[in-house]
Amino acid sequence: MTREDNEPTLEDLMQLGIQAARQGNYTNARLLFQQVLDADKYNERAWLWMAQVASTYEERLRFLQTVLQINPNNTVARNQLERIRRKHETTNSLVLRYGLISLAIFAMLIACVLLLLLIR
Repeated sequence: MTREDNEPTLEDLMQLGIQAARQGNYTNARLLFQQVLDADKYNERAWLWMAQVASTYEERLRFLQTVLQINPNNTVARNQLERIRRKHETTNSLVLRYGLISLAIFAMLIACVLLLLLIR
């Protein structure tokens, strides 16, 4: 529905944004959700959808944190943030683990080369 002056309502913009997001058109979805947020910066739904179509990890975190500032009881935002943090921690743990393994292998190779040089 639209107002009498034929401008879309915030709900119209939300629905268009959701449709664009579901079709994978994240650029247009972001623009539509931003229009909603320009009119209503406390719109939890728009912030949640912005998190879904965010172009960076940092943006997604920021959008979800904004939802929780607006409503600390928003379980969707809280669950998504927790899932992102767990994934990020797992990735960091793997990088550290493989880095340490690589360092150990490198140290062993240097030790072998030194032993070979000493034997000669």
